[in-house]
Amino acid sequence: MIWIAIAIQLILSAGLLWTSWQIWTLRKSLKATVRTVDGWTEICQNGLQGSSPNIDVARSGVGSLRSQYKNLQIQLERISKLLSMVGRGVSFLGSRWQKARQNPSNYLSKKSSGIKSSGRENNVKRRR
Repeated sequence: MIWIAIAIQLILSAGLLWTSWQIWTLRKSLKATVRTVDGWTEICQNGLQGSSPNIDVARSGVGSLRSQYKNLQIQLERISKLLSMVGRGVSFLGSRWQKARQNPSNYLSKKSSGIKSSGRENNVKRRR
């Protein structure tokens, strides 16, 4: 019976020795990891301290660019409205010019005589 107790004690001792060795190895690797992360943290903080003024300059630049972009959008809308109006005018004048070329004698005689015709030509709707 004593041999069974001694065998159990040896097995338990070997198991606990192996467990303590694993914990010691884990502790050693965790210390190395902590040192590495601390080094990275210090490097990052040092780098960010020097870049703080640059970040402020970049933020102010972004703000001014946003305001310029809004102004450019307003100008672009105005230009597009102007171009659409010019396009409408050109199409209107182009259609009048084509009518004048198709019937130059009728067009000139109507204009020069000042007589209004009651035909369909006056009832034509303008394009939009």
